[in-house]
Amino acid sequence: MSDSVLRMIKMTERIPRYPSKVTANQIQDFLKNLGYSISLRSVQRDLNELSRLFPIECDDKSIPFGWSWKKDSPGFESPAMDPIQALTFSLASQYLEPLMPKASFKRIEKFFQRAENVLMGDERSNVLRWRKRVRVIPESIRFKDPNINPDIRQKIYRAIYEGFQIKALYRKRGEKKSDLRHIHPLGIVVKGSITYVISMMDEDHENARYLPMHRFEDIEILDGQKIKEPKNFDLDEYLHKNNLGFEYSDNLYTFSAIFGRTMGAHLEETPLNSSQEVKELDDGRLHITARVPDTLQFEQWLMSFGSEVEILKPISLRNKFKDPYALPLYVGTNVIRRWMKKIPKNNRIVCPKTSAKSSIFPLL
Repeated sequence: MSDSVLRMIKMTERIPRYPSKVTANQIQDFLKNLGYSISLRSVQRDLNELSRLFPIECDDKSIPFGWSWKKDSPGFESPAMDPIQALTFSLASQYLEPLMPKASFKRIEKFFQRAENVLMGDERSNVLRWRKRVRVIPESIRFKDPNINPDIRQKIYRAIYEGFQIKALYRKRGEKKSDLRHIHPLGIVVKGSITYVISMMDEDHENARYLPMHRFEDIEILDGQKIKEPKNFDLDEYLHKNNLGFEYSDNLYTFSAIFGRTMGAHLEETPLNSSQEVKELDDGRLHITARVPDTLQFEQWLMSFGSEVEILKPISLRNKFKDPYALPLYVGTNVIRRWMKKIPKNNRIVCPKTSAKSSIFPLL
C-alpha cells in the first residue's frame, strides 16, 4: 500500500461526524505528528478527493472551512486493530457500559466486539494473558451493587443526555410506598456501589439533591420539557458543598504532622502528593509536610490514625485533634479505641447492655 493511500486513510480517521468539524490546518498538524511531511495545499487537495469517494462534506459558510462526515453516513473504520488497542477497548468496556446511555454505547459496541475477536484470535498472546491477570480491588469495602432496573437506568441517562424533565415513582429510605415526583435530573455520580441521580425537585428550583438510582421504581420522560437548572449550577461545587464522600477543593493549606514510624512509612511509600516532604526524627517518627485540600474527607482520614499522629499545622486542625472529648461521631469504633489512650481511666464510663471492649466513651 502506497504512502499516500495510508496518509489518506489516516485523514478519514481524523475527520469527525457532523456537526463536529475539522479544518485543513488541523489535519495537517495531525499528519505532521504522525511523521508525514505534507503541505496545506496537498491536504486540501486530498480532502477534495476524499469528498468525491466518501460522504464527506465541506462547510464553506465560515472561514476556515470545516470538514466532517455527513450526519447519517457510516463513517470510515480502519479494518485493523492491533492487540494493544484491543486490550484497551476490552478493559474500558466493563466500566463504560453502566455509565453511558444505551443508544450511545450501541454506537461504539462494535469496537468492543472487534477487540474481543482480536484478543481471542490468539489465546496464547501476552496481551490476552495480561487481561486475565490484572484486577482492580477497591480500597475500602465493596458492597454488592443494588438492583437497578435496566430500563429505568437508561431512561434516566436519556433524560440527562437530552436535558428533559421526568416524572418518577421514588421510594425514600425505609419507606414501603413510593411517591410520585416531578424531577429535573442534573447529573450522575457513582460512589462505590451506589449510583446517585443529582436532581432538583419541581417544587424547589434552588436546591439540588442526590437520589440513589435504585430507589426509582418507575419513570416517564417528559419529552419537550427541558430541565431548569439552579443558577450557576456546577456539579463539582455541589459535591464539595454536600460532602458526598469525594470532595473537590481549590483551597489548599500547608499540613504538618508527626506520624508514628509504621504509619509514616506508609506515607513514604504512597505520598499525599508531589509536594510532600519527609524528615525522620531522632525517635524514629516521621515529620511530614505537604500542601493538601481543605476537605472533611482529609480530616476523616487523619482521624483514622488516632494517637499515631500529632498535628502541628494548621492550628485550627491541631485544635480539633487536641481535645479527645471533641471526637466527631463519624469515626469508627477502632478509631475511638486509639483515642481512648489519651483519656484518663477514671474519666471513662461503660455504656450499659454492651461489652466494655467496644463501648468505652469519655465521660462528658
